Amino acid sequence: MTQAELAEVIGTTQSGVASMEGGIYRPSPEYIKTIAMKTGFAPSFFEKGEIPEFPYGTLLYRAHTAVKQSQRSKAHAMCHVSFELGCMLAPRLKKVPVNVPKLSEAPSKCAQITRASLGLSPNSVVKDVTLCLERNGAWVFSLPMEVDGFDGFSSWAGYGPSRPIIALLGGKTPYREVFTISEELGHLVMHSPLRVSVAEADREARRFAQEFLLPAEAMEAEMHPPITLSGLASLKMRWGVSMAFLAKRAESLAFLTKNQYRYLLQEIRLKGWDKQEPGDEDAVHERPRIIRKMAEMLYGKPVDLARLSKDSGLSPKLLREALGIEPSTARVLEFKRTP
Repeated sequence: MTQAELAEVIGTTQSGVASMEGGIYRPSPEYIKTIAMKTGFAPSFFEKGEIPEFPYGTLLYRAHTAVKQSQRSKAHAMCHVSFELGCMLAPRLKKVPVNVPKLSEAPSKCAQITRASLGLSPNSVVKDVTLCLERNGAWVFSLPMEVDGFDGFSSWAGYGPSRPIIALLGGKTPYREVFTISEELGHLVMHSPLRVSVAEADREARRFAQEFLLPAEAMEAEMHPPITLSGLASLKMRWGVSMAFLAKRAESLAFLTKNQYRYLLQEIRLKGWDKQEPGDEDAVHERPRIIRKMAEMLYGKPVDLARLSKDSGLSPKLLREALGIEPSTARVLEFKRTP
């Protein structure tokens, strides 16, 4: 909700909401209950002390200019709520060390060092990028919203020490999500803080993703000229990335000239594969697990949403979205008493 939308719901003005959010005006306990009732949050949600820091990170420059500020703000707010939930759960469980490095080397070198830091062999296929990152202290969130041209964002968040966070928006193919996660990982590794222009940061993140997902040494052993769509299709099944991404990697390694690369992309577009390639329909989305797993360890499996809602102040609906729990579709059968 925007401040104006919330103001209308709770019967005040936009400036009144801004005053409450800024700490200028403290609402009474009775008014807090009204806000809670109107928004679906528990009163305890509005009575928290200091909340964990969650910077905008790559939201400041990753989303295309066509993406509205309101959409960016909504994505940031949704991710912040999930991050707060994780920060509430994590201290009660065994600590997972953060092995995502911060580096200032060339992108390909950064990708190689990151692979080693995450426990990956230099030239192996990364079977599940999300699971690999979660096992190494990163948190990945799937946000229940779709925006054209806006795939995801990342940030180092929290206090002493901060934690790497990657957020993914819905509506993208599994292969696109794998690329987005790897690209955002590149930003986390190389651009905290940002030392180059926004355009150069994007180029560096793409080069990082290429080496992280398709190591040069492995590609030299597996990419054999002539590079064709059928050859890329077989590599796609093995490496779990799109044919377009493989073609770009072949061009960056000089296995294709720029003209040959453009010709392959033209072929892909003419076949209608620029939106969905062959095999995309069988690909499975990588599902973030870490926050839901923490909730299950503390609140049972299935998660006791009523108890978690009471402790966190979040509504059961918002908890389902944050934890990736599908709403129940069970039908309730009613029986009439016989005379």
